[in-house]
Amino acid sequence: MKNKYNIIYIRTFSFIILGFLFSFFTSPFWFNVIVKIRESIYTGDSAHLILASAYSSILFSIQSTLFFLGTISLFSIIIKKYQISSTGVYAFIIVVFFILNKIAVVLFVVPWEPITMFIGLFATMILLDKQNYSTFPFIQTIIIAIQVFFAFQWLNIMPIFSFLQVGQSDISISIKIAGEYLKSESVLSFIGFSFFLPFTFSASITASLFMSYAHNIIILEENYKKERDIQVIKSKEMENRIYQEINSLAHDLKTPLVTVRGLNSLIPLCNDTDKLIDYSERIEGAITKMSEMISSFLYASSRQKLKVEDLIQYIQAQIPIEDESLNVYIDLESELPLLYVNKVRVVRALINIVENAIVVPCIHKFKHIIIKVSHVEGGVNISISDNGIGIQPSELENIWEIGYSTSKTSGLGLPFAKQIVKDHNGSIKIESKPEKGTLVTVYLPSANDIQNKRSDCGE
Repeated sequence: MKNKYNIIYIRTFSFIILGFLFSFFTSPFWFNVIVKIRESIYTGDSAHLILASAYSSILFSIQSTLFFLGTISLFSIIIKKYQISSTGVYAFIIVVFFILNKIAVVLFVVPWEPITMFIGLFATMILLDKQNYSTFPFIQTIIIAIQVFFAFQWLNIMPIFSFLQVGQSDISISIKIAGEYLKSESVLSFIGFSFFLPFTFSASITASLFMSYAHNIIILEENYKKERDIQVIKSKEMENRIYQEINSLAHDLKTPLVTVRGLNSLIPLCNDTDKLIDYSERIEGAITKMSEMISSFLYASSRQKLKVEDLIQYIQAQIPIEDESLNVYIDLESELPLLYVNKVRVVRALINIVENAIVVPCIHKFKHIIIKVSHVEGGVNISISDNGIGIQPSELENIWEIGYSTSKTSGLGLPFAKQIVKDHNGSIKIESKPEKGTLVTVYLPSANDIQNKRSDCGE
């Protein structure tokens, strides 16, 4: 923070010093303006007068802009340290701006147009008023300020504003007298308006564009922050999902572990060789089963041939039986083909679908869930239907989005299931009618179909 203040201090005094040095180094240019005025009188050519007007307007506007930027920079320091009202803001800027210009006039004896300078100052502050002075981008401030000051300095050479005490410096009065002598008052007024109006309009449009840009940046930053927060939430939810999978795997490993432990305890008590061989084979089978489970969990590409009946039996073991209002029916066709799947992941995907069917509200006394498995060309269809409240048609397109849920769940179950089914070259679709229920159909290719496709591809 201290370094930031140091930068602002340096910038403040740099602009103020440049404002004073500008007055010193531009004395020859002011003399050149006088030369152009004399040439216009000697030659009778008002073009020299217009050129003199342009020179004086540029010189006035640059010096005013430098002092204004120094004032704004100094103010940005004060506003960060003290809480001051809008009235105090304007009073501070006016006083400092007036003092800086007065010092420059006294020290370097250069022309000064206080009225147009202060009108330009107020116009600039009005354009920047909707922005916080302490955070307004400095380059944008320069662009707006120099346009405004340049526009208002053209009022000095317009005879029609003389009654307002505008253009009272020696240079401005000389230009207007020369214009009167050359009968070019209307030309000066036209040229003055030709620069004043476009630059005032341009400054207003520029300020509006900058404000709109700043507003859009704020919105983008807010959206980015919200998106980042959403990603963090999704990440945590995904971690919870992985944690659930680990718990499920740990639960499933208990069965073969109990088998191994039980058989191992029987071995010392058994003297029958045939039984020992049987125990050993069963222990080996349990260990193989555990190894397959762990591989399926750790490696997404791991695949094993599996009977559909075993898959459904595994799912059935995960369904809660303590809920008396829940009735689950399983309908399996006979002679179903083998599947070639990652058992742990496919089972978890199907359980997610079943869990969604369980938690969805139901208007009936009993909730019925039907798991039907049928043989179709190239594989099997596993359909899971319920008699819940269903899903509105407008929500069906969003159910595959991570985090979207119609029943206050995590919103990860269906996207996870869809990804797993897709990884197994299958498909998943959902049909639902409000107040009627929902049907989810999962298609998985058979092991033979996958093997035939690989043969066709030359694998």
